[in-house]
Amino acid sequence: MDIESKESAALNSRALGQSQTIRVLATIAILAIAASLGACRVVPKSFLKQHPDTAPFNFVVALGPNKYQIAGYLTRSPEPGRRPALLVLNGEETTERCVDSNAYIVAMGIQVACISIPGYGHSSGPSRYVGPQAVAAAQRALDLLAARSDVDPSRIAVWGAGHGAVAAGLLMDYDSRPRALILESGAYDMLSLWPETTLRTKLAIMHEVWPSKRVLAERSVIRHLPSRIGCSVLILHGKRDKSTPVSQAKSLATALRERGANVETHYFSQGHRLGRGVSPEMRAFLQKNLLDDGSAAAS
Repeated sequence: MDIESKESAALNSRALGQSQTIRVLATIAILAIAASLGACRVVPKSFLKQHPDTAPFNFVVALGPNKYQIAGYLTRSPEPGRRPALLVLNGEETTERCVDSNAYIVAMGIQVACISIPGYGHSSGPSRYVGPQAVAAAQRALDLLAARSDVDPSRIAVWGAGHGAVAAGLLMDYDSRPRALILESGAYDMLSLWPETTLRTKLAIMHEVWPSKRVLAERSVIRHLPSRIGCSVLILHGKRDKSTPVSQAKSLATALRERGANVETHYFSQGHRLGRGVSPEMRAFLQKNLLDDGSAAAS
């Protein structure tokens, strides 16, 4: 091959490499744009048609220079007047599934708002493994619920499962408005969780934040509990949960009782995902703390 042919081949090779690089960068850009638009998506008309009492519950929350688009739904109870409300913080399931799975709670006469915390579902991120932005989103959702004319602000409960339970627990550390909280399959002391959890969970944490002692402590519910807690707390956890050992739930229950909270615990035989098996406990807890006279709500 002569010199001119070699130079031509080299130029073609570089052009091919540049073309491939451009295609890769274009693909990444498209995916990034799609992810950023996720929280601003148009709600499928078919979903709302199937749920006539459900409406979008979307809002923006700011934390420092960052703004997060929070996606959610609010399903109204058919009961008239100012009704109690349940705020569901989703860190694992979609808000659409949340609406479907909690129809029985709406039928009890409770308004149900389902939101995805930042970085999960259709809410913008990154999540940073349930960082301060999740608490900010939960507090803003409480503001919006409490301001509604069809919600009784003195009868609001918060429920979180998995990462949502961490967000709900951290909310309890900083906001005394919820009358009751339901914490399901959560990690409540990240510093003690780190050495005993699975490699998969460790990698999941490292994918979002560097697990320094400061970062783990910042996300630890037990490390920030106020000296006195006047709400009721229902703790649900699986005895075979490998990613989040049941010892996390037991430690939290002890710490809450020491601070005066009214605590109920239910430990199930399965692993991390409890599913609809918690419905009887949920129904009884919400009935007692939101629908009855409320005498057991704070003790």
